[in-house]
Formats: sequence, C-alpha cells, structure tokens
Amino acid sequence: MDILPFDGNGTAESPYGADAITGLTASASLRALDAFGRTILHGPDVDDTPSATETLEKVRRLHEMRYEPPSCGAPQQEAHWEEMARACMRQVTDQVRNALSEVVNVSGQTPAVLGDTGTLDQRLAEFRAHVRAEQPVVSVSATGSLSRWLATDDRTAMSLSILTYIPGRPCYSAQVTPTAALLSDCSGSWRMTLADGWRGMDGLPLVVESHPNYVVLPRALEDRAPELRKHYSDPIFPHDTSSAIAQAVLGGAVPAAVHMTEHVLNSAIIPVAIGHGMIVVLQDTGEILEKPWAASKYLFKALKGETECAEGLVVARRLLDARRVLRVVKNATAPEQVDPLAPFDDVDEYDGYDFDGPDQA
Repeated sequence: MDILPFDGNGTAESPYGADAITGLTASASLRALDAFGRTILHGPDVDDTPSATETLEKVRRLHEMRYEPPSCGAPQQEAHWEEMARACMRQVTDQVRNALSEVVNVSGQTPAVLGDTGTLDQRLAEFRAHVRAEQPVVSVSATGSLSRWLATDDRTAMSLSILTYIPGRPCYSAQVTPTAALLSDCSGSWRMTLADGWRGMDGLPLVVESHPNYVVLPRALEDRAPELRKHYSDPIFPHDTSSAIAQAVLGGAVPAAVHMTEHVLNSAIIPVAIGHGMIVVLQDTGEILEKPWAASKYLFKALKGETECAEGLVVARRLLDARRVLRVVKNATAPEQVDPLAPFDDVDEYDGYDFDGPDQA
C-alpha cells in the first residue's frame, strides 16, 4: 500500500479521509496504466503470478466471451484497439475497487467506482444518485484517446479524470497521466510518480520561469497555426489538452493553455490546475477561478446538475498570460487585428475585475 501524505492511514482508529481516498484511487490508476502499457510494449511478465481474484476474473470474462475469428482488415484491427482500450479501463477500475475495498474510510462505506461501463451521461446520472443518497462514489473517466496512447505511446494522447464524493466533504479531484498523478484539494496539492511516490507541492509552478514561445491549444485550432505562430512560435495541439496541461503547464514551462471544456466527469483538471498554482478563466463569462475552494465549489455544482460547465476555459500562470492567449485566439478565429501585447483597457471582456490590484502583480 502506498504511503500517502494525507489524513488517515486506513485503520479503524484513523480512517481514510476523502483526500486519501482520492490519492489511493490516483495511485492505483497510475500503476494500472503503467502495467497495461508495459504489457502492450513488452508482453506479459512471466514472473507475475496473478492473484486468486485476478484468475477468477479472467475465467469469468473468458466464459462471457464468444469466439471471433482473428482480426483481418482495417475495421477489425481498429475494433481490436478499441477493445484494448476498454480492457485497460476495466483493469484500472478493477484495481481501484480492490484498493478502496482494503481500507476503512470516514463514510463507513466502500465507495462505488464508476468508469468501465456505460456512457458518460449514464455514469453522471449514477454519480448524482449516489450524491443524493449521501453514498460515497468515485468516478474514473478517460479523456482523450486510450487506444491512441496504447498504439503509439503518445503520452499526451490521454489522461484520467478522477472525482471523489464522500458525504459531508468537499469534492476532491485528481488528474492521472501515463507518467504522473496530480491531486488537489482545498488544503494543498500533491504529485506522484512511480519512481518518487507522493510529494507535496507548494502551490507554485514547478518551473519558475515560463517559456513565451509555447502555448497549449485544442486541435480544433490547428488550421489556424500560421496566424497563431505570429505570437507563439511553437503552439502545441495535443489530442488531449488535459494531459498536456498536466505535463506541459503544471509540470513544465508553458505559460498558458486553452481547454475546450469536456463532460463534467472529464473536468478534474480545473481544480487540479488551480491547486498547482494556476488560475482558470472561463471563456464565456470571463469569471476567474483562482482559489482551490472556488474551483471545488464550481465543479461540485456542475456534478450535482445545479449549473453547466463553461464552454471553454484558459489555464494560465498569470492573468496577463490568460488574457493574451484569449486575445490571440480571438484574432485568429475572428480577426480584429488587436495587438495581443497592447495595453488592456477597462472596457473589455473582464470589465469590473481589478486587474491592477495587489494580488495581480
């Protein structure tokens, strides 16, 4: 079992809190991704002896399978990789369920784990049902393309969005890439790699100085690259912006990212980014989220159905970085020929916000 830098150690006298449940889910997910990815690259490890539970599960699934002829032709090959992606999610959720069943938590109930069955909307309806019933629930949702990651080892092709509800506690979030797990709540933020384990963060970017030539943008904007390169010489158009934000913005030197908001179950990157020293600007309203508790409240209201997630958002180190990239994207998609570095006046999409206040330096 991982040593977690969170409250609780899983004993009856000191049960796991919501933060530790989220951390345990994130670490189990990261280990499952790593194991599945290594199996794709190197084949199964002959020294690994499956547990009795794993053996029983394999027998059960073999019993449920019907014979299909070997893959032949592009459609069958594509179907094979889609099934590999589904198998990967089953392995992730199985390992999370096993991990959570082995510890005691503050709710006194083992959390339900959603992620390997049903559509996003079906899983969201189930998540909300657990919230209404005040029952613990954990959602593990794949963003981007699992099959692309498995087939190409492109580590910005996918990530896992983890959301945890424990009755009476705030919403907890984690984002897991193929290389790291990142967790944030209202009290702090942490990062885990398989080599180093969990480490607490100080709420500041890992790399102090940002690099002005880079920006993370949705692939939908790739056809605007020539215009965008006038302002950012090396724009990045990943298949999964959540993974790219976790790796290049939170863990690297990229100053800002534009993220087209996905399904609410895929939106853990919002509070995770803020907990790791970023601000989030909602594109449609200009609302600025800069405190972890504000992000947790925003996401929890969306999870409960009280509000909708914004259509798009910007994750940035500084407010100036966010405003600049918004202006660059606006010019590229509906040219107004406004210099992105020109001074911002008081009559713009953020009218009413004190940009020159003491906290905005």
